[in-house]
Amino acid sequence: MSPRRPTPPADELRERLGSNLRGRREELGISQEELSLRAELSLTAIYPVELGRRVPKIDTFIRLVGALETTPGALSAGIVWVPAERVVSPGEFEVPEDLELAAEVAGLREDEASPEGASKK
Repeated sequence: MSPRRPTPPADELRERLGSNLRGRREELGISQEELSLRAELSLTAIYPVELGRRVPKIDTFIRLVGALETTPGALSAGIVWVPAERVVSPGEFEVPEDLELAAEVAGLREDEASPEGASKK
């Protein structure tokens, strides 16, 4: 398995989202105040996002997408994380070793093999 790729740095993610938000708002020719009215959000929820200081909660993000008449993909353009490549051969899979589970399974098998366990069936 390839090593896990790191997520983009938080400041880079915030800045990119803020830049996309500001750019789309300017394309529409609306002010932050107008955006706040359209999204039914306060200015204090919008300007930190636009300045790249904060990442919005998902409900705020969706309101901004709708108010800006765009898509989540367009508003998050340039923000990318790619998971590590995982190669699994057909018929094979990796199972992490769990000692507690292995002991529990062994105990169940012993119980099943014992004469008392067989009479419980």
